[in-house]
Amino acid sequence: MTELARRLETGWLPDTPIGDSLLRRFVANQADLQDHLVGAVGGRSDRTPDVALSDSGVAAAYLNQAVLLRPISGAYDAVLDHVASFYAGSVGLLLSPWPTPDLSGRGWQLVGHPMFVVRGPVGEPAGAPPSDVNVRRAESPDDLALAEQIIINGYPVPELGGLPPNRALGPALLGSPVRHWIGYLDGTPSAAAASHAAHGVINLCLAATLPAARRRGAWRALVAARCAGTPDLPAVAFTSDYSRPGFLRTGFLPITRFTLWAVIA
Repeated sequence: MTELARRLETGWLPDTPIGDSLLRRFVANQADLQDHLVGAVGGRSDRTPDVALSDSGVAAAYLNQAVLLRPISGAYDAVLDHVASFYAGSVGLLLSPWPTPDLSGRGWQLVGHPMFVVRGPVGEPAGAPPSDVNVRRAESPDDLALAEQIIINGYPVPELGGLPPNRALGPALLGSPVRHWIGYLDGTPSAAAASHAAHGVINLCLAATLPAARRRGAWRALVAARCAGTPDLPAVAFTSDYSRPGFLRTGFLPITRFTLWAVIA
């Protein structure tokens, strides 16, 4: 009976193929994305069958992410102890693709429930962006530093203010599968975003637009540019309710809500 139960596929067994579902592809993609980001700045990572952990070395929770690789069994699941130990003396975010029990008893804070959105392969390139919008690929450390500054001011991430350039987006990213773009509005750098193509999906991530440039086409142009690079792959992202309407207008479908907790050691 035990062996029979072991053979019943849940979609989240340690040996479940990554291609079992689009959500599993995303989880594997996101875990690798975090490894690339922190590796480029000399951070640290850890991976078990239950969780992928990353720490940039900067006390900014959005740079330090724990991605659950399976649903947790309860508020005292052993994987949560491992997460707490990893972030001791720092801060991080726990990303769960599933609902979780209340973890506030650990001193953690609920951040929210971002929506996971999906769009099929784009095929033919999308139409041209507005005439005052231009998108360029980040190709140098200075470009990455510019994207970094837009993210700091546009998201915003005040914890990164005052740090040296490339402290969040290290130059080593230029040789990695993580790509960054900068959106210009009337020639002024106004938006930035990244993508990571792996495990059969392109993950749209790290997007930010400066307040003065919002709702003027830069964000949408960045979505189009990132998807155009891999037109044969479905695009995935997790998004706040603020950005969700923009994704829906560009053909994405809302699939399920994730759970985000701030891990406070």
